[in-house]
Amino acid sequence: MIRLVGAQLRHRAGRVLVLLLGIMVAATGFSVLTGTAETQRLEITGTVKDNYRAQYDILVRPKGSTTAVERSTGLVRANYLSGIHGGITHAQLAAIRRLDGIEVAAPIGMVGYFTGSGVVQVPVTDTLAPGERTMLRIDRTRVADRGLTRIPRSPHYEYVTRRPMTFAMEDGGELLDLTTERLASGKEINLGTSLAWPEKKDLFDPGPTVGAWSTHSGRGQDAPGQWGKGDTKKGEAVVRLSQDFPLLLAAVDPAAEARLAGLDKAVVAGDYFGTGAEVKKWHIPLLATSRPLMDQREEIDIRRLPTTAADLVADGTPAAKVRDYLGKAKNTRIRKVTIEPQSFYEDLLDTWTTQGTEAAAGMFAPLTQYWTAGPVDYDRAADGTLTPRKVKNDPEVWRDKAAWHSAPLGAVDTQFRKLTARPLITDLDGTHGLGGPLLFSLQGRFDATRLPGFSELAQVPMETYHPPTVTAADARTRDLLGGKDLLPTDNVAGYLQAPPLLLTDLGGLDKIANRDRSGELARAPLSVVRIRVTGVTGPDPVSRERIAQVAREIVAATGLEVDITMGASPTAVAVALPAGSHGRPPLALAEGWVGKGVAYRILDAADRKSVVLFVLILAVCAMFVLNAASAMVRTRRSELGVLSCLGWGRGRLFGSVLWEVGAVGLVAGLLSAALAVPLSSWSGLEVSPARALLAVPAALALALAAGAVPAWRASAVPPVEAVRPGARPPRRAASPRGVTGLALAHLVRVPGRTLLGAATLAVCVFALTVLLAVTYGFQGRVIGSLLGDAIVLQARPADYVAITIMFALGALAVADVLYLGIRERDAELAALRATGWRARSVLRLVLTEGAGIGLLGGLAGAVAGLAAAFALADGLPRVAVIGAAAAAGAAVVLAVVSSAVPATVAGRLRIAVALTRD
Repeated sequence: MIRLVGAQLRHRAGRVLVLLLGIMVAATGFSVLTGTAETQRLEITGTVKDNYRAQYDILVRPKGSTTAVERSTGLVRANYLSGIHGGITHAQLAAIRRLDGIEVAAPIGMVGYFTGSGVVQVPVTDTLAPGERTMLRIDRTRVADRGLTRIPRSPHYEYVTRRPMTFAMEDGGELLDLTTERLASGKEINLGTSLAWPEKKDLFDPGPTVGAWSTHSGRGQDAPGQWGKGDTKKGEAVVRLSQDFPLLLAAVDPAAEARLAGLDKAVVAGDYFGTGAEVKKWHIPLLATSRPLMDQREEIDIRRLPTTAADLVADGTPAAKVRDYLGKAKNTRIRKVTIEPQSFYEDLLDTWTTQGTEAAAGMFAPLTQYWTAGPVDYDRAADGTLTPRKVKNDPEVWRDKAAWHSAPLGAVDTQFRKLTARPLITDLDGTHGLGGPLLFSLQGRFDATRLPGFSELAQVPMETYHPPTVTAADARTRDLLGGKDLLPTDNVAGYLQAPPLLLTDLGGLDKIANRDRSGELARAPLSVVRIRVTGVTGPDPVSRERIAQVAREIVAATGLEVDITMGASPTAVAVALPAGSHGRPPLALAEGWVGKGVAYRILDAADRKSVVLFVLILAVCAMFVLNAASAMVRTRRSELGVLSCLGWGRGRLFGSVLWEVGAVGLVAGLLSAALAVPLSSWSGLEVSPARALLAVPAALALALAAGAVPAWRASAVPPVEAVRPGARPPRRAASPRGVTGLALAHLVRVPGRTLLGAATLAVCVFALTVLLAVTYGFQGRVIGSLLGDAIVLQARPADYVAITIMFALGALAVADVLYLGIRERDAELAALRATGWRARSVLRLVLTEGAGIGLLGGLAGAVAGLAAAFALADGLPRVAVIGAAAAAGAAVVLAVVSSAVPATVAGRLRIAVALTRD
């Protein structure tokens, strides 16, 4: 039998070579692509392991603080701290810390907003008129939201004289009432007559304001040297402008925060909590961030008024007439100045530092009242886009009965959060036994950019130090924002909230809570607790169970709400921000919420994707080899019938065919093993020699499995039928019309062969559709997170290589099917040529048959792929539908292209030879 097998292989070298090349390509592709799939999975797993852990593993929040949107999406909302002011007791924190397995339990107590002002001196010496005095008008506009929001303020007027000016102040007197100017004639005039304007007690804008300055002494009526601003030189003039800051205060445990976030390493000036001078009894120790992290610049227009305006003051014109004249007088713009919030904020901190202790704190930041802003409520669209709901706050919420001040200017803009005023007991009369008012005591400054960073792909909200990440979600919004992120402003009730600018310790929190006996701070001052669990080594089952066990114990011990953030990653959530009331149009935004368990879902999806890719590669290779083996056996159909007539049994016939196919498979396996390693290196993929050697048993098994069916069928055919053509007779007589009809009739005559070629293409189309569905599964649940983006970007190239090779094998299978059909019915085709058919018509006939196989396979694969996509992606994503249609079209095109060679062979048949062959 071995000699017979060898002889058959030698005498049918062409068909053997086709089978050899087919098995070799399939085995090599199998080795390379499965190796790539495994390498890809290892890369994904490695990326996840490198980025699985954030700064904390568990987030503990008060009962009822999780919103409906968070529950429905499985996300932790951005700005989650901004709406939580208390809710966890010190006893619950102590219970958490007593549990086993906790490395760090770092609490945050969100207090609320206080107000403070910074001052910037704008030089105006070069804007003065040549005469003795000048009246300047300063128009101010608050610009926020990357220039989209513009809030104008009432003008400020500055009276500047080159004459001497004296300042005095008595109890109950206004500074300008007691400020005088000495004229050239020696006469003293009281500037208050013309410049002491009553301020309207408007919480957002006190109306037009006025100041006086003398270049003779380099001082103004507000005496800049008095508050440590530094005296200007004689002959110079400045205008002093202020900007209010809503100062969000939060409390931390210094030791726990140092271990969790490394806050002690980020101090850039002064001292960390507990390392400096002892804090006085009624002082609140503070660390202040060195940057305000807000977008609220001031645009200043400096305008010069006619000389008549300044002369009215020198003439002692009553204040009402002066004010009326200034509001109507024409003016000339001299200069436009833009002042960033950093300048105002640094002045505020410098004031606290240089003046120190009680004088500065009592003057600039008395703790008489604070404000809290609630969470944002959303409407959720069918596509998942969130639209924050607007709210309306009573402006009187900003009224501080203990100390009058204006509200932050941004508070006039559109609001999305409910504001609540929390008055503190000042105990100025000693009735509560608490002593005097609480005062801020600045200990130092910290720079959040110096905090030890964790992986950007696994960040969880550290709102104590960083503003929320909000970017443009479409080209229009990107253009409106100038390609920059949207940042918080001084609108406390606005959508975005700035991180705490001030931090205190738990002792300072208790002092404030003791003065807030009607608020949540008095009952449960802590807002959240962030937990890092001991013994966590990676996203492995043991570490996951360790964290889950700690989470269960926290719930059992405290009843609080718990989110496991280990394995989380920032996830983009679409937000449709409504238009503001001062110019900002509606914006389409992508806000960074936290997707919980992203790392685990990636690993699960990677496992599923590897299995799917492995099975599909195997299916395509098996079908290709099955087709080639079937073709090889079919060419020996008549010979096998003759051997059967000579007495060969079915087992012997079956064995001889299987020996031939197995021998070809063994040689193909050896060749593919030799080619796998250099081919993978050339293409940038990595396949180890051990995996390459797997091509030998894989090719042999593939050849034997593919040849078993045609070998058995060949051995089972009766000897008389074995020498007949393999076409199925039609059920009824019918004359096909035209080239298309004849092509369809032939495909129906050989249904097995037709279905085999179509099935090969169907698997390719199915593979591409499923790949898109799996990719969409990343997009729906993982992409949008930073970790998912990184994973999918590294996964795509190898996927496309696999799909390309699958389609190439499918095209070759179709070509082989058509070629075999041509060889079997060459006499028929020659007869058609003899009856007048042109070579062009025969060419069209074969191409049409190829198109029919491609159409059948494409439609079947698309339908099956969409069904799988629906199951994998929990829906029918649009990208999968488009991909299925494109893949089906590609299958038809490839089938037609692959038909070109068989069609050319059919068109060149020698009529005489073909007709005499039978």
